[in-house]
Amino acid sequence: MVETDSETLRSIAAPLAEVGGLGTVALLIHRAALRRVDWDLIPSAALPRVRWWLRHGPPLLRASLTLAALGLAGLGAAWLGG
Repeated sequence: MVETDSETLRSIAAPLAEVGGLGTVALLIHRAALRRVDWDLIPSAALPRVRWWLRHGPPLLRASLTLAALGLAGLGAAWLGG
């Protein structure tokens, strides 16, 4: 088992938690907006991009949640490790 000091672990875990949290919030807002969108108002040129986000949003949300969880677990381990 590799031992690392808590400051190094904190310096890695904090940005992971921040990026994961930001991505999670942004993608949850995106999902809520797509539920309420008026599809007739979206320009046809933007539809392929909207469809891409519809397909790739859920996996990106899971990835963001994973990053946030890893970051929080790392911060918890650093805090417990002293």
